[in-house]
This record gives sequence, structure tokens and C-alpha cells, in this order.
Amino acid sequence: MRTLTKQIDTGRVAAEPFGDSVLCPHKFFAPPSVRRAVERSALHQRLLSHPDARVIVLQGPAGHGKSTALQQIKQACEAEGRITAWLSFDDADNDPRRFFPHIRALVSGLDPDAEIDPPPARSRRRSDWMIECLRRLERPTALFLDEFQTLTAAELLRFFRELIEHLPENVTLYVGSRSVPEIGLSRAVVEGRALLIPAEELRFSVDEVRAFFSNASELALSGVEVEAIYRQTEGWPAALQLFRLSLGRRSVRESLAALDVDRPRELADYLTDNVLATQPPDVQDFLLRTAVLTRLTAPLCEAVTGAAGAQSLLELLERSGLFLRSLDNEMRWFKYHGLFSTCLADQLGARDPEALVDAHRRAAHWHRDAGMHAETVYHAIASQDWDLAADTLDVWALQLVPDGQLITLERWASQIPWEAIERRPALIVKIAWAYVFLHRRGPLKPLQEALERMEHDNRLRPDVVLSMAAISSDDLAEAFRRVRRVRLERDDSDGYTAFELGAAGNLAAYHALSQNRFDDAAHLIELAHEHSRRGSSPFSGGYNIALAASVSLLQGDLQGALKRCRVAAREARPLLDRSVAAAAMNACYLWVLYEANELDTAEALFERHHDIIVESTLPDFAAVALLSMVRVCDARGNKAQADERLDEMESIARANGWTRMLREVGWERVRRALSSGHLAYAQTLAATLMPPSEPPPWMLFADDLGDPVYGAIRLAIHGGRAEHAQKLLQQQSGRCAQRPYARMRLSLLEARWHVRSGTERAALRALVEALRVGATGGYIGCFVEEREDLLPLLTKLQATPPPDVDDAAAYLSRLIAACGGAADSRAGEGSAALIEDLTEREQAILGLLAKGVSNKEMARRLFVSENTVKFHLKNIYAKLGVDNRLRAITTARSYGLIT
Repeated sequence: MRTLTKQIDTGRVAAEPFGDSVLCPHKFFAPPSVRRAVERSALHQRLLSHPDARVIVLQGPAGHGKSTALQQIKQACEAEGRITAWLSFDDADNDPRRFFPHIRALVSGLDPDAEIDPPPARSRRRSDWMIECLRRLERPTALFLDEFQTLTAAELLRFFRELIEHLPENVTLYVGSRSVPEIGLSRAVVEGRALLIPAEELRFSVDEVRAFFSNASELALSGVEVEAIYRQTEGWPAALQLFRLSLGRRSVRESLAALDVDRPRELADYLTDNVLATQPPDVQDFLLRTAVLTRLTAPLCEAVTGAAGAQSLLELLERSGLFLRSLDNEMRWFKYHGLFSTCLADQLGARDPEALVDAHRRAAHWHRDAGMHAETVYHAIASQDWDLAADTLDVWALQLVPDGQLITLERWASQIPWEAIERRPALIVKIAWAYVFLHRRGPLKPLQEALERMEHDNRLRPDVVLSMAAISSDDLAEAFRRVRRVRLERDDSDGYTAFELGAAGNLAAYHALSQNRFDDAAHLIELAHEHSRRGSSPFSGGYNIALAASVSLLQGDLQGALKRCRVAAREARPLLDRSVAAAAMNACYLWVLYEANELDTAEALFERHHDIIVESTLPDFAAVALLSMVRVCDARGNKAQADERLDEMESIARANGWTRMLREVGWERVRRALSSGHLAYAQTLAATLMPPSEPPPWMLFADDLGDPVYGAIRLAIHGGRAEHAQKLLQQQSGRCAQRPYARMRLSLLEARWHVRSGTERAALRALVEALRVGATGGYIGCFVEEREDLLPLLTKLQATPPPDVDDAAAYLSRLIAACGGAADSRAGEGSAALIEDLTEREQAILGLLAKGVSNKEMARRLFVSENTVKFHLKNIYAKLGVDNRLRAITTARSYGLIT
């Protein structure tokens, strides 16, 4: 039968079992068959009685035989002709940059001849890709996922929730886990799509215990003794094996009736100690010292124990059933059962603490010499060799940072004392990179202060990382000041240096873009791209693509921006596009899709990349993504979801201290209130906002989409303050003169001002000016936003299309269709009877809602959670028969519920 193990080059395991290669072949190697193993017929019958279950979860503590049971099920599946594959997880898999390459390899190994790359539609979720690949398989397939409890990252658990929700009928997923995975099992179990086998059902029955010991005839156990063992172990498989290995000692056999050990771990410790006592002294020493190793190979064991002959001893232990299994067909790498190794290591620590430290120290040095950074850091930390741990992490981070494995870097850095890190300025810089892009403001602060001290003492020039820290905190002046000092014109960069220069080049391009220096921005983007290419860094490369697309969009070339984003999406490796840099690229892609009126694609893309966008992007990227999605939801008539997106944007801004984004949120609420005809509410909201101050010496690309000045202009137009609106339009005109996209948006507002002022001819002139830019690029979204006043003018122009607008007739038809299709009819709103009286708490929330108070602020004032506020809002909407806060206010006023 075809199994994934056969498709992986297991020879590589010997050379690089768990080093710095993203792919670890040993994780695909299923446990070999256990000699004299008891056939779990009752368990197999339980599975057969649930033929519709597509997800089988074996859940129980360590030592409950989950892996062995999975291995037996795997053999049975192969005997039936099914395709099978195995993957074991560990803590390091919580970094998506490590997890998803293994998922891709798992899928590709099922049918190496099949084309596994997903089709061009890149907006789908990652789980959709896997589901489609599995559905293509021609034979029934069984996937085995062991040690699932080590996965805790929300993104990964969400991936599995989506996967099991739509798992193809030809695939069964078998999961081994110490805890019940949070992957939506309850619903699947109720629906019969999943089966949970708890610890009680994994334990051996008394008949299985008899069968287990009948295979050890040399022990000559009586029926009474077997029943005593069953009572003591309650059928716990690991304890049964420990008993079998230790019953050669008379003291153990004589204690069967009197043994009083209540807790499984105490029983395991007792039995492990007795198993150890049955071994010769040299084997005892070997077991104790090598128990600290996550994986074993003969040269490593010899380095740790100081004794030769490790290979033959490893093979002997494996044959003897001493909780050791091979990880490859060549018997070169092995692994202890976790429970057994933990008990042994604890015993070594209790007997000889210095020997435990020495074993870790020797292991750390062996892995260092082998170039295996992850294991070196692990054992160095365990032996408290902080210098070795920090030095190794410093070298390893040269790879981790450019490759975007920031969660891995953060994980190890958090376990090393600050004193060891502080002595290594270069390591501080690399850890700071991780904290900047993961938004770890608290941990970043001491690193930033240390770097600034070193800079003051002329020990270091950390301009690049500190410029990124500044831009992450939205300190634009400091970020731009620092990046100007970085010399980018270098053709000798490589590796980590090239990554840093690529990041600096992107920031310099961002600065140039803010000053309308488009030619300089294009040159800097090319420089950054070249540095990223030399450093093989997809991390900074993602920002490069985002900026290039933004330049195209801002210069009126929407189709060019679309092309850049689509090409980048097609070329992105499947399942490897969830780095923080990819978040920046997809944030800009959302903006482009919104303007192109590709709303379905935008919604799907946002759903797929939501978490990484809101968690990891810099302020402007997060702003354009969320503002675009608010307007996508509005254009689709989904006002409630638009409210949620805007509330989310506010929460992100507050959590990161981004006051500029908070202003954008406030003015976006003003814009939406005005577009819904709620002038008084918009004025109430605007009164709580700081008025637009003197414009800064730059215009960031988020300003092109959500500049507060636009909001002030709209408010003046709707409020009948024509002169004030004219003044603001004139002031903004100078800022937008060299930015075609911004100029187009301003022309649309000018057209609305003329409409409200009664000067239709001037309104048509302004609208045609906007159409000249819009038609060239195919912009739709910004026109739909202003449809309330401009739709009649667009219809009028359709009769005599302007001759100086490219393909005017077709473009006007598209605009009118988009505006008409998204038109918001509120006829009869509030006319129906109130469905149900509001509760006292709901009335309080409604009153705050009318004052423009956010969900978070409501929660603070009412001393409840934000989720509770959302729950009450949903009830209010249902009782009023509306779907968003603006309609709730209007309807509530019509009922006299608020004034």
C-alpha cells in the first residue's frame, strides 16, 4: 500500500533529523509494529459500528496506547487497500511557517504523480486547498495525526475546524491527542461525522490484559496475579508494559496484592524504577542519560554517555520493547515514549542533578557541532548554558528573521535570561524584529531602550530595526528620520544584511510615496526588491509587492495594481503565504479589489487572511484592509458586518496606541452616518473627534482612502456649510494635485458640493474630471460611495458620454449598474410595530448607541464584556427589525424610545 513514508527520503533523516530545515522527515514516520502486541479488537469493533464517522479522535493521557492503536488502525486500513499517511506534531509546529510545509508534504505524498498546486483562485481558504486535493484522490484515504495536543495556535485549530467541516467522504482523519482538540468536535459528534474515543475506552479490558500477559509466557502469571495487575493499572497500557518488564523482580511480584498507588504517574515512577533495576548497570546508565534526548542516534548517545556501542544497544532496546521506537527504516534515529523518558529523566535528576545537567550540556554541544540549532538551543537552555543558547540563537536568527519564522524566534528568546541577551547587541536587533512585526509592545520596550543606549554609546547603528519599531508605533517622523540614514545603494548584500536593506528600502519607498516622489518610490522599491532577492527573503518581499501595487493604484493604474497582486498571489507557494509580509500584500490587495468592485473576491480573501492582517500588519496596511472591508460590506448591504469590521478596527487601534487610526475610525463612522441620511447623528459623532489639524508634511496611502479631511468636507456639504466645504476643498486640492487617485476622490466630493449648491454644470465638470482618471484604471468603489448625489449625474452623462473619457459609454454603464445595484432603499423603515419590548439593559445600550459610543466604551461604562454588549445589540436589532446601528437609532426615534 502507498504510504507517505515511502515518498519521503528517509535517508535525509539521518543527516538532518530536526535541524533548521523546515521539513522534518521523521515526523512522517509511523511507529513500527510492536511484537507481541495485543489486537485491540473491541476498539476496532467500536470504529466499525460508526461507519459514517470521518473523524476519529483517540483521547487520553500519556501512556494510554494512542500511538499504538493508531498504528494498528493504519495497518488495517492498508490491508483494506486505503492510501495512508502519518504526521506527528510537536510544540514547534505552532509556528505556521513550520506547520504548513508539513501539511503540504503530507498531501503531496498521498499521490506524488498528482498536480497538487491549487487553481489560480487564490482567495480561497487554506483548508479549501487541502479539501480539494483530498477529493481528487481515487482511493479511500486515511490520515493519521499524532500528538495533536501540542497544537495550540488559534490559526491552526481554525484550519482543522474548517477541514473537518468539509472533509471529503473518501477521507477519514484519525487523531491521537492527550486532550480533546478544540476543532469543533461537539457538533461533528452530534451529527455522526466524528467519533471520540476517551481514555476509558483506550484502556485494556481484563480479557485484553490476559491476552497481553499470555504473550509473556516466561512470566508464568496466575489468573489472580493478572487480575491484581488489572486492578492496579485499570488497563493503562503503559503501566502494563512496565509491569511486564519489571515482573522479573521478586519484590514487584510480591507487592502486587499490597501495592497501593492511587495516581497513574506515581505508578509509572514506581514501575519505571523497577524496570530500570532489571537492567545491567551499563544499560541503566544509558537509559538514564539518554532520556533527556528528544530523539536518539548512536553518535549522539555515545557523546552523551561517553560509552561506545550505542547502535547495537539501541537496536536491542527497540527489540525488547523498552519504550523505544525507530524513526526510519534504516534504524538510525529513535525516540523514547514520552512518559518513559520523562520518568527516567526525573529519576536521573533526583539521583544525580549534576549528571542531568551534564547530559543536556553534552547533547547541546553535539547538536552545535552538527549544525542543528533548534536542539542546541533546547539542550543549552535545559543545562542553563545561557551563553551557548544565546550564541546559537543569534546565528539561527540570521535564518529565522528573513524567512518570517518570528514565532519560533520569540518562543526561544522568551526562555533565555535578559542578561544573556543584553550582552549580544546583534541578537537584540533580531529579537526586536520579531517583536515589532508580532506587535509585542511590552517585550519590545526593553530591547528598544537597550538599542538606543548602545547607539548613544556608539556601539551599534540599529537604524533599520528602530525605524521599523517607530513605524509600528506610528511615530512617522522618527521612522523617516532614521531610514534616511541607511545607505541602500549596495550591491554586495546577502543573507540577513540583504533582508535588513530590503526592509529599509521598503520603508524609504513608503516615505517617498508620502511626499509624492513617485519616481523615487519606484526606484527604492526596485532596490528593496533586489536586496530581498539576494537575501531570499519572502518576508520583506511581501511588503515590496504591497508598495508596488499601492504606487500603481495611487497613480491611477488600478489594472496595473490588480495585475501585480494577482501575479504575486499565483506565485506564492501554497500554504506558505501566511507570513506577516504576506499580510501586507493582501491588505493592499483588498484595497485594489474594493476599488475594482470585485467584492466576492475581496470577502473571500479577507476571510482567509483575517487573523494575520489584524495581528501583524503595520498601521497603514491594517487601515486600508479594514476600511476597504467596511465599504465592501456596505456596498453589499451588510451593514451589521460593516459595524463589526469598524469596531474591530477601533479595537486594534486602541490596543496598539494608534491615534491616527482612531481618527480614521471616527470619521468613517461620520461618513457612514451621512451616507445613510443621519446628519444629526453624524454631527454628534464628529463633535467627539478632534478636528483635522494642519496637514503634516506627508500624505500616507491610508489617507488617500480615509483622510479625516474627506470626512470634514462631507460633513460640511451635508450640513449646508457651503463656504466651509469650499475652503476645505481648496486646501485639500494642493495636497492631492500630484496624486491622481486622491485627485479623483476630491473631484467626486467637489461634484457633490456643486450638486448641493445647485450648480449642476459645475458638478458635471468636476464629475467628468473624476471620470477621466477612473475610466483609465476602471475604478468603481470610490464612485459608489458618492452615489447618493452623483447617480443622477452619471445617468445624465450616459446620454451624451464625454468625448475625453476613455470608453466612456461602457464605463458609465458599469458605474451606474454598480451604484444602482448597491442603492440602499430604506422605504417604510420603522413603520412596523415593535416586535418585543426592550429590557432595561437594552434601553441603556440604545441610549449610548444614539450618542455614538463604541461597543468597547459601552462595555466599560456598563461593567460588562464587549461580547455581552454585542449580544444585547443583536437583540435590539431583532426587536426593532433592523440590521445596523444607524437604522436602530432612526427606528428607535420613530418609536419615541430615544430623543
